[in-house]
Amino acid sequence: MFAFIIDYYGEDTVLNTYNTARKNNHLTKFETIIFALMAVLTLVAITLFYADKTYFEMLYSANGGFIGYVTVLLLIAIFGLSVVYVIRLARYRSIQFCVVFILAGIVSLLLAAQALAGLPDVLHASTHNLFKANTAALHTMAKSVVKINQAGKIAITWVFIAAGTFYVLILPFVYRGNFKAKRFIDKIGLPVPHRNHIIALVTVAVLAVLFSAVCESAVLSLDLTAISLLILFCPENIGVFRR
Repeated sequence: MFAFIIDYYGEDTVLNTYNTARKNNHLTKFETIIFALMAVLTLVAITLFYADKTYFEMLYSANGGFIGYVTVLLLIAIFGLSVVYVIRLARYRSIQFCVVFILAGIVSLLLAAQALAGLPDVLHASTHNLFKANTAALHTMAKSVVKINQAGKIAITWVFIAAGTFYVLILPFVYRGNFKAKRFIDKIGLPVPHRNHIIALVTVAVLAVLFSAVCESAVLSLDLTAISLLILFCPENIGVFRR
């Protein structure tokens, strides 16, 4: 009876770190759907860029293309998934786990609000102007509180690039090759990119270099957001996020 209570309420005893990794490299049904959506929208963007610039600007413009609404929906899905993880797993996981997904939810919600503020008001909703006003106010406040010169911006950009490179290309190998690191990563609830996600990110990066239709349009942020959702929902350490 005592052992059962410890297993049920114990800190991380319910998490078997030996059995959290994905068992194979096959695509899940959800990954198949999202990758198919990404492929279709990206190919249509490249085609329209060369075939009809008017429709391309209307649908894929980085400054208000309608495809941005899909990105907003994906960001809201990330927020919803983060909330579900916290609600369902908080009692079974560490405090660090909850902090990671509370931050993920906040960031995704802020990004969704910022993206929505820059999109055309197709529904003529009164909240659209509110999003624009609040986003502009937040930008002004942030600039007044944090003043960074050009050199600082470049340094921060390279820090993010280095962190992203480590997360995508190095962390998965560390996770599979070092058990102590694996236990730590599982405990704090950091989703580890699976091989499928790494291939997708490299593919998007190559397309962004080869085609300005990708790097200069809303399809790039859409693809990156979609892959982020997949990393959260179907990570390498998927057992951490299931009961």
